[in-house]
Amino acid sequence: MDTRGGGGCGCRPVRPVDARGGRGWWSVAGSGPLEAVAREAVAAARPVMPRALARFAALSDPRRLELLVAIHAAPGAPVKSLAAATGLAPNTTTQALAVLRACGLVDRVRDGRLSRWHLADDTAHELLHQLGAGHSPLHPEH
Repeated sequence: MDTRGGGGCGCRPVRPVDARGGRGWWSVAGSGPLEAVAREAVAAARPVMPRALARFAALSDPRRLELLVAIHAAPGAPVKSLAAATGLAPNTTTQALAVLRACGLVDRVRDGRLSRWHLADDTAHELLHQLGAGHSPLHPEH
């Protein structure tokens, strides 16, 4: 186990306190046993877990992930353009967008008979950047 801590996430380092019966007891920079700290973190995260799980499930489909990348590059694109860009049938595109919308990753704006799609929040935007999705002339760097 790496006890240097950090891990690039800004976490504080952990240090061994003692070992009892082969089971290690650890402390986080004076915060008490890791078990208690981890239990508190899980309890604090429980209210947002359903939304996070829905988002992870939505992102597990490569077609939906491709749609997110396309929307990031061309915000405001209608279904027909997104279908052409990803090679999906329009019905498949509409169904995938409904899943992405249900979990809060994308939203649409009505423009007459068209629905123009865009990313719904900064979380989706940041996630796409973490995956390597760059900016486009339609969505310049910011």
